[in-house]
Amino acid sequence: MSVQTTKLLVLGVVRLRQPTYGYEIERELTSWNADQWAGIARGSVYNQLKSLVRTGLLEFDSVAKTGNMPSKNLYRITEKGNTEFFNLLRAILDSDKPQPLDMLPVLCFLPSLSKQEIIDACHHRITRITSFLDAFDDQMKQWFPEDSNTLYLEEIFWLEHESFIAEKRWLEAFLARINVGRYHFREDSEAGHDE
Repeated sequence: MSVQTTKLLVLGVVRLRQPTYGYEIERELTSWNADQWAGIARGSVYNQLKSLVRTGLLEFDSVAKTGNMPSKNLYRITEKGNTEFFNLLRAILDSDKPQPLDMLPVLCFLPSLSKQEIIDACHHRITRITSFLDAFDDQMKQWFPEDSNTLYLEEIFWLEHESFIAEKRWLEAFLARINVGRYHFREDSEAGHDE
């Protein structure tokens, strides 16, 4: 996943746990297996924290120092950081070019969004995936003519194709679970108040 994904995840964890220490952020992300599915290495969390403070998206709540030990910074999200958090979430939700598994970071922060926003985003995503699947066979013929020396590379696209079929099926089941009230979301009337 991208630097933007790391940024979203770090901002989101700080937002959930604030004030919080860097090691608590790292521990939370590891408990979600984000080190695996998002490729977040330990150093990237701390580099991201420094960058987010430098750009005004996070601030120090306090700094503790004991003896010769390195100082421990307690982080809090700023108003600017909160706005960026929602912008990053919505960029994934509203993407016209969804990629398999790019919903994983969004799922970490479902309660931050309204039920209707998630429902609308899922329907939008299903529409985009359906368009991709409908055009797939014709696109494959253009990308990989039968006489191509790199015909084996089509397997990358077949994997993506099958991933989208699975995601579409999951999205439909996810919407059904939302509609029966399985998850709690920010109330529609509260939408925008935390941004």
